[in-house]
Amino acid sequence: MPDVEDVSYSREATIQAFRDYYRFLVELYMDGSCIIEPPEGGWPSISPEFQQASGKSDEVIELLRNLPYIRSDCPNDEFHPPQAAPGCYWADWQSLAVDTVTDAAATKQPYMMSAEEGLKVTTEGAEWENVPSHVIGLTSGHRENKIFLLDTKLGIIHWPECDGGGDYRHNYDDDPSFIDPVYDVDEHVPENEQEWRSEPAWAIADLLELFKMQYRKLKWIPVNTQQVVATDFSFDESQDGMIPMLQGIFREHGWSLEQEGATHYRKRECMEAVDAALKERYPSFEGWV
Repeated sequence: MPDVEDVSYSREATIQAFRDYYRFLVELYMDGSCIIEPPEGGWPSISPEFQQASGKSDEVIELLRNLPYIRSDCPNDEFHPPQAAPGCYWADWQSLAVDTVTDAAATKQPYMMSAEEGLKVTTEGAEWENVPSHVIGLTSGHRENKIFLLDTKLGIIHWPECDGGGDYRHNYDDDPSFIDPVYDVDEHVPENEQEWRSEPAWAIADLLELFKMQYRKLKWIPVNTQQVVATDFSFDESQDGMIPMLQGIFREHGWSLEQEGATHYRKRECMEAVDAALKERYPSFEGWV
């Protein structure tokens, strides 16, 4: 169980961890055109004007300038961008920056929410206060969207309201592949941050590896190239048997815990089989957004 003192932050390692995670998602289900890479010199929209409007630190800005993103402008005429975790939309910060600067110029009336406040609500959640400038939210969407908060000083990501409860926090089954969260974070942060800091945290690359593991074990399952479901979601009676069916389809097409790459897994055939099976056996299931 690593202590927060055993973890450090690296911008380059963080960028690579996200690039590897998105590559993994493309191998499994996502259209490769949905991943966008920064141009040389970084995303121009992550500008001094955006930093002023967002209130974020120099390091957060440099990280956001150089991260790849799941694009929010939805190629292939999709209404929503693809989910990178069950029911969860990740922030396309190079696009959010444009909107934030525009909103900052428009919201001059005292009764209106500032651009910084609006950005906080959509990417950090309305209920969490005292999130410092060196911490950035990784997701952006509706009120049900998961919140992940990346700390560029400690090198960790907090997962407030962590799904799965103890399954992610404790290695009940002595699983050698279990990824430990980071402990004793509250001993290294100001008291006014401890409410949201009390939720579990992982080293940055470890949390993304934890997410990959949920896909490898088929606890998180794509139902098409855009949407992902979790096996612990409360499905209605009309969808009984759907999860085992989906897991079986992925295994039949070469996806396994041990083999994640394109050598054995037949992505296109698998996603076509998933689509056909859902239409045949669960025609009322449309996923959710």
